[in-house]
Amino acid sequence: MQACYRLKKNASFQYVYRNGTEIRGPLMTMIFVSARGIKLGVSVSKKVGKSVKRSLVKRRINNAFSCFIPQIKGEYNYVLVAREGIAEKDFWEIKSATEALLKRAGHLSEEKV
Repeated sequence: MQACYRLKKNASFQYVYRNGTEIRGPLMTMIFVSARGIKLGVSVSKKVGKSVKRSLVKRRINNAFSCFIPQIKGEYNYVLVAREGIAEKDFWEIKSATEALLKRAGHLSEEKV
């Protein structure tokens, strides 16, 4: 995913946590707030695994989310918080979980790109 789509600063994460709307799924929780562009931050705790597994999960979530950026309607900042069982899942399961969360939020347009 390109750097222009990433949340980087702790203050940005804290703003989304405090003011955002939360949707929970079996693999991850999505928190979003209205913004001036589409940005994503990924949070993976040590409960998921050691640093290698956490980095792998972050890369998979970033790549799964980037597939849906052209289809997202509106401009939001997102934080995806990984849950414990996500390390055993493959990319396709993470991608479908991301799609399900975006659909539940009503942010995904129906047209395929």
